[in-house]
Amino acid sequence: MKSIYKAILVFIAICFFFSSCREGIIEPVRSLELYVVDTLGEPVPNAKVEFYLTESALTLEGETLLEPFYTDEQGIVRVALDPDIFDYYVNIEKDELSNWYTNTVINLPLLQGVNITTITINKPFEVALTGKNKKRWQQTADILNGNQYVPNCSNQLYYDFIRRPERAKEERNGQLERLQSDVCPFPEKPVDSNIWSYNKENNTITFGVASFAETFTITEFTGDRMILVSKTSDNAFIKEKRYELVD
Repeated sequence: MKSIYKAILVFIAICFFFSSCREGIIEPVRSLELYVVDTLGEPVPNAKVEFYLTESALTLEGETLLEPFYTDEQGIVRVALDPDIFDYYVNIEKDELSNWYTNTVINLPLLQGVNITTITINKPFEVALTGKNKKRWQQTADILNGNQYVPNCSNQLYYDFIRRPERAKEERNGQLERLQSDVCPFPEKPVDSNIWSYNKENNTITFGVASFAETFTITEFTGDRMILVSKTSDNAFIKEKRYELVD
């Protein structure tokens, strides 16, 4: 059924942009002109653009509606889409740049005329932490005032950093799920969950909200190694937590 749907969309696109399906009649479509730019506002040529019906299909690499498009030299993709669908999720990638932490939802309100949208692709810290969907980190050290706790299950847990849902991007940067690791009695067993947010200006990451929030400075991040440090105002207590990327 999906393959038939794809074929219909391709046929509509061809009819819309190159000829009318019947002389003098233009079939109804939702026309999109998508501009892909970098953080400087410069067009990004040859960026891969994929369309999905749901966010879960996008993040979990489900089936796309159409074969991938690629932006032209002006960073533009033009496509005609189903007239009955207003919203699409879009995945855009070029080398290490993506739209995973800018905007993945496209709204097409116009049936008559062209819907014009600009999406920025970048490479922020959040993507390095979570990837497209999530990345798993394992805590390797828990240190207080320079003294390391003896490694045990509670300080060797898995940390799944999950990219925030598009609809919740104003509330948080992502979700955190902690699970027992292979040094624990029940590997993969969930322990608890939380939300996290990143402050680029201060290079800090905060877990939880309000009175339950705890903020750490990111003192080292290499892509597969991370060190977080939290200090009291008088430096009486300095907590350091170290992590390594598992997958």
